[in-house]
Amino acid sequence: MKDKITLFCLLSTVLLGVMNSFFFHIAIVPISKDLNISIAFSSWFILGYTIMVTIGSIVYSKLAESIQLKKLYLIALVIFVLFSILGYFMNNFYFLILCRLAQGAGGAAFISLTMVAVMDVLDRALLPIGLAFISFAMALGSGLGPLLSGILLSVTNWHILYLFMSCAIIFIPILYLTFPEMKLEKKTPFDWLGMIYLLISILFLLCALNINFLFIVLCIIFFLLFIRHISTISYPIINKKIFNNSSFVRITSLSFLLFLLLGANVFLLSYIFSFILNLNSVQSGGILFISSVMGGIASIVIGKKMNIKNIKNFHKIGLYIFFIGYLIIIFGSKTAIVCISVSICCFVAFSFVQMTLNYLLDSVLKESKKIYIGIFNLCNFIGMSIGVALFSKLIVVFNMNICFVFLLVAVIIKACMSNSISAVNNKTKGYDYEC
Repeated sequence: MKDKITLFCLLSTVLLGVMNSFFFHIAIVPISKDLNISIAFSSWFILGYTIMVTIGSIVYSKLAESIQLKKLYLIALVIFVLFSILGYFMNNFYFLILCRLAQGAGGAAFISLTMVAVMDVLDRALLPIGLAFISFAMALGSGLGPLLSGILLSVTNWHILYLFMSCAIIFIPILYLTFPEMKLEKKTPFDWLGMIYLLISILFLLCALNINFLFIVLCIIFFLLFIRHISTISYPIINKKIFNNSSFVRITSLSFLLFLLLGANVFLLSYIFSFILNLNSVQSGGILFISSVMGGIASIVIGKKMNIKNIKNFHKIGLYIFFIGYLIIIFGSKTAIVCISVSICCFVAFSFVQMTLNYLLDSVLKESKKIYIGIFNLCNFIGMSIGVALFSKLIVVFNMNICFVFLLVAVIIKACMSNSISAVNNKTKGYDYEC
């Protein structure tokens, strides 16, 4: 029973963390007006959180090898709640950004450490439903975040977006009492220099995507320094031998492309709702919310039925739904019913494919899962950021149909890569779970 309570709390924090990633998107304009800053400066409310969540996925996964998962999660929750409350009372731009960065530093633990807990700590019987609800929380959060922030902004000012996240405080005492202890691996020194190189590389990558592409030069320089560094020390933050696991590399590549599609889908659909259908932020958020709920329900249904024998079929179904949705939006009229149908298709397809990849990830990782999960989530966050940034540029150059043609090509590439599912599936036969 304790494990079920713990799982509920962990999944609730995942939902809050994903919601928070989308919470400030529609608040950028009022923030820039209230603080008398440019849109470029106010975009750091989004970019700063993304940077911290991205690098944090690796840092927490690495720290979990030598620090109790329970202790690490509670520290992250306290940081998240504390700076959510402080942000509500701040009016200085730099202090507000500091609070947002701290929110990201705390929220970075939610997805990565929840996946570690589900795969490595909690009752193994909870694995299928745990993975299903992680997918559910991620789909629901990406739809609920814009809707709820739109509703809150319509009745009060944007400071409430900080305070709302402090509701996570209710999970601190519950997790303190229910979170099980785990056996720690051999403690090794933490690679702080490697973390700094990786952090700066990701920072410049996101700056290149969101501000000026010339930052990519600095990104490459620091990434090369990072590669050189991890090749010369005994305990790097990311061991290069990890990438000798071909099954893990295949799954992570497919997941990276999936999250790129997610970021692009949310951006393009929001653009259609706002500028083509002329819907307000609450109406647009409502459609995304309904779509995400449908995707979440699909996750739960799939989670109860999935096993290693039918995993390839579920993956194919997800790709078919993506394919059909993109064909409809490319060749159909941009009416409300068509766009809503496509939105539902995108979220349901995402849930199908994500569930299969999460399930396969657990299947191929027999031990030392923590750092693998960190790298997996790092690539997912980068993929989603690239999806948003790339298509925000493409929409200026090409029309909407061409943008969805690019996404259709990406789905075809994923389909061609689906042989990876077969290869991984063959390696994991006999390693099954009861659902």
